[in-house]
Amino acid sequence: MLSAFKDTIRGFLTFGTSSSLVSLIGFVLIPVYTRYLSVEDFGLLGLVNLTVSIAASIFGLGLNSAIFRSYFDCDDKSNQKKLVGTALLVASASTACLILLGTLCAEPLIAGWLFTLPGTGKYYQIAIYTGAISLLNAIPLAVYRAERQFGRFAAFNIIGALLQMILIIVLVIPLHLGLMGVVIGQLAATLVVNALLLYSIRNKVEVVLLRDEMRKLLAYGLPLVPGNVFYLFLISGSLYFIQITGDLAEAGVYNLALKIASVFSIFVITPFQLVWPPMMFSVEKTNYANRFYANMLIYALYYSVGIAIVLSVFANEIVAVVSTPAYASAAPLIGFVLFGHVLFVMQNVFNVGILLKRKTTLWSAALILETLVSAVMWLIFAPRWGLLGITMGSIIGYGFGVCLTFIFSQRFMRVAYEWKRVLFLILLFLLSIGISYIFPNSYGIFLIVLKSLLVILLLASPFLFKLWYPYEIAAMQRLYHHIAENLFSGFSPAENNGVR
Repeated sequence: MLSAFKDTIRGFLTFGTSSSLVSLIGFVLIPVYTRYLSVEDFGLLGLVNLTVSIAASIFGLGLNSAIFRSYFDCDDKSNQKKLVGTALLVASASTACLILLGTLCAEPLIAGWLFTLPGTGKYYQIAIYTGAISLLNAIPLAVYRAERQFGRFAAFNIIGALLQMILIIVLVIPLHLGLMGVVIGQLAATLVVNALLLYSIRNKVEVVLLRDEMRKLLAYGLPLVPGNVFYLFLISGSLYFIQITGDLAEAGVYNLALKIASVFSIFVITPFQLVWPPMMFSVEKTNYANRFYANMLIYALYYSVGIAIVLSVFANEIVAVVSTPAYASAAPLIGFVLFGHVLFVMQNVFNVGILLKRKTTLWSAALILETLVSAVMWLIFAPRWGLLGITMGSIIGYGFGVCLTFIFSQRFMRVAYEWKRVLFLILLFLLSIGISYIFPNSYGIFLIVLKSLLVILLLASPFLFKLWYPYEIAAMQRLYHHIAENLFSGFSPAENNGVR
């Protein structure tokens, strides 16, 4: 079982490192957005990106997950090439349809009718083209995931993020193109990365349409689409609600809270969703599978809570550094947004039985129902508590989804989770939210040092309260020594002196 954890950690660290760099690159853009776009334009950018993400999820047909699952069922390289070719043909058809939709409907249907923001259709149109091209990118990336080529997967993500950052900065700051510069930069970067990705898998593709494989891909992927769409509504759909009931300025403030909280998604949720399925499937038939799944909840939760604690405790400082005083009201929202993300990590771990038994419709059902619960809570809480009420409504929705996913999954595979350790870690994060409210809105050096010490104490508390078993401590020590040996093996005195 230790080797399985090592593989999981290795993949997680690779994805985490690349995600960290992508996050850092994306974080550089936040001050650009908050200083060179108006609060209203920043709110509109959030609406545009969310709309495109939803459209891409619908037209993506769940292919990125489906090809990943089917790749393991192919018995030789030839069949794998045909599978990839089939997936690319289906994705190409979806790309063409989405481009047509953006061309015909961006201004009259999306900007004019849906959002009642006439004149903004040009932003939606260009952004939809970006989403359409990204459907093709998903296929090569899924192949690299399936083959565990973590480094190559990470490299393409970093290249895309760097290129996008450079283009947006040039278009927005010296060329003064504003929001139009942002969407053009996104499109140009996506086109370049798409060409590189498709070229990189040229030897892994045989362009042929296998009808049986296409049916399998769609049978697995399509049930995931509603869940993916409703998940996007769950994490960002509140922007729609704010725009309808409030104004774009409030949407801009909330968009900043979501952007800062998205660091958690990039460090935790995205790498975990990429690494967890292959490891879940790889240990399915072992005698330690149940214990592996149960322990993974604790380890994923500790890592998630650790990242969330840092972001929530330093929320005021982060907002002050990356934005202007117009966005100050975003800081109190960040901790609650992060709590919802932590709950979603738990939900992803709980879906073991659902995915192993291919009951993907239940995963979608859970996401749909929790999103509907969130929307009802928004309607109830928002009139009284505003943006904070929206975050509280989302938390209730996430909690409902966690419970529902657990119930569904346990029907197919009973996993003995350790609830005392789970509760300890959740309470630890709630304590950090309380701490973030105690301190004043200042980022003086003394306060930063004090907060840093408190964060260290919170992260060390599982060790102080003996949350870990002796075998886990021993495994951590072995893993630490293993990583240290690999890191410093190239710097031994013998090698430096030319001794072989």
